[in-house]
Amino acid sequence: MPIDSLITIALTVCAFIAGLYAARLWLMASKIGPEPGWAVEPADEMLSQMGWVSALIEASVKSGELNRRAAKWTAVAVLLGTISSVLSNLP
Repeated sequence: MPIDSLITIALTVCAFIAGLYAARLWLMASKIGPEPGWAVEPADEMLSQMGWVSALIEASVKSGELNRRAAKWTAVAVLLGTISSVLSNLP
């Protein structure tokens, strides 16, 4: 098998793996929910609301970080797939 075919196959496999990893990160990001961190919700309405708002912000930050990483891995997958496609079409 020619070396250029092996390189094309390797790039395709790497693109596939990167795409799967990005999908896993996005799945993880979608499953993050707010966790106020108390054992029993406070009776004081203001403290309860503050806990929920804080938990929502924290969940948003965690989810955003996973989304950022997933977007980078998607870009890697697209780049590798594009290189693989171009190499496979060269004479």
